[in-house]
Formats: sequence, C-alpha cells, structure tokens
Amino acid sequence: MAKSFEDFQPIFGEAKAEWESTQASVHPHPLLPFLFHVHALDSSRLRIHVSDFHSYTWESIRTVQHLEDLRDVIGVGGSWSEFIDYLIASMSSDGVKLVLGALPNSNSDSGATSGKLMAHKSKGMPLISIPLNRLTNSSANDAMANLSMELFKAFKSKHNEVVKAEQQRLYRLTVTLAAEQDKNESIQNQLDAVKRKQPKLHASDKAFPISGSVDNFDTMSVSDTQQSSETLSTQSPQSVHRVVPAYRRAKVRGALLQDTEDNNAG
Repeated sequence: MAKSFEDFQPIFGEAKAEWESTQASVHPHPLLPFLFHVHALDSSRLRIHVSDFHSYTWESIRTVQHLEDLRDVIGVGGSWSEFIDYLIASMSSDGVKLVLGALPNSNSDSGATSGKLMAHKSKGMPLISIPLNRLTNSSANDAMANLSMELFKAFKSKHNEVVKAEQQRLYRLTVTLAAEQDKNESIQNQLDAVKRKQPKLHASDKAFPISGSVDNFDTMSVSDTQQSSETLSTQSPQSVHRVVPAYRRAKVRGALLQDTEDNNAG
C-alpha cells in the first residue's frame, strides 16, 4: 500500500496546556485553552496548528518520513495504515496535551519558546509526541485565520449532514404515515361494505318471530271462528249435548234420588 495522506480526514480538538515540570514554578499563571487542527497539506505532508488565539500559536509540518521515524521511536508495529489509524485515534482522544517550555534561567515575561503536542489512544498505550514551532506576527495571524475558517467549514459540513439526515427521517415518517392512513381507509371501507350487506330488522320481526304478517294472523283467526260457528249450527239438535253447570247437576241428582225413595215407600 502506498504511504500517503490522500484520504486523511481533518481532526479538530482541544489540547490541555501545561508547562514542563521544571517551568511550573516560574510560570504559575494558568494557560488559556488551546484548539488544534490536524489536516493534510497534500498527499505526503500533514500540518498541525495549535493556538489559544491570544498569546501562542504553534505549527508543525510532518512528512511521511517524519511519521515513519516517529513510528520506529514509539514502537508501533503493523502496517502503515494501522499506524495512521492509531495516530488518528490518539489525536481524537480526550487526553491530548500541549506541553510548553521556556529557555533556562528565563523569567516569566519571556513566555514559552518550545512546545510539543502529546497524545495516546488510551492510558498505557504508546505516546505520540510531535514537536511544534512557535509562530509570530503575520504567520501566527494566518494560522489562526486558517484554523478558524477550517473549523467553520467542518461545523457547516456537520450541520448539513444533520439537516439532511433529519429530512430523510422526516420523509420516511411521512411515507409510513401515508401508508398507515391508506391501510386504515381500506379497513374502514371494508367495514362499511359489510354493514351495507347486512339485512335490516323491522319492529314486527322482533315482536313476532313467526312467518307471516299480523294482518294474515288476524284473518286466519276470524275465519277459523266463523267456520266453527257454522259447523255447530248445521248439526242436529239431537247431536248437540247441552252442558249443564256442575252446581245444577248436583241438585238434579239429589232431587231424583229423593223422588225414587218416596215412590218405593208408597
């Protein structure tokens, strides 16, 4: 595989600044926050800018050969792509530090004269250390302007990605909602069709669960009554037996029994 930085994606981050241990007592004032930007100048060079946008701006340009030497120093094995992946992971971690140093016997007003950017993927892993050169005047201004512009471009790109992703998600939700509405409408139409096919029940059907209408029933009852009356009237008197009430039958039987006794006695 060819050793190049053609596919290298820019890295932005915050570097926690500190003085070298020997300078901590000479420079007791805390340092400002630093931002850094790592990007490919071309296929064979990486450039690093580090700045607090106030007092210090630093730069480092690393070629493929520089990074090969660094790879040998820290002892990272594997292929070139694996080493670049480790470099990216280290610079993207939360433990990136900017260590500043000053000339020996200098006072606190002279400021930092050296710096190095240090990072590792995680605690205990090989430590990457990249020396930095301090920029001043127009060079520092150009570096700060470039860092600011590239940071804005990265923010805008991420913003556009988020907006595009939200638009796609909204489109998918709209399609899903339309499909659900069509499904519900189809189900409602089926229910309406079933209701139209069901027969309607009348009040007469509920009151008289027999075949035929009320008028037919009344006609049949009157006809049967008339027929029974005519039958009785056509029968002879002899064939008609009068029904005597029970209380009258009892009295008649009693009277007949009394008459019979009297006759026997006479």
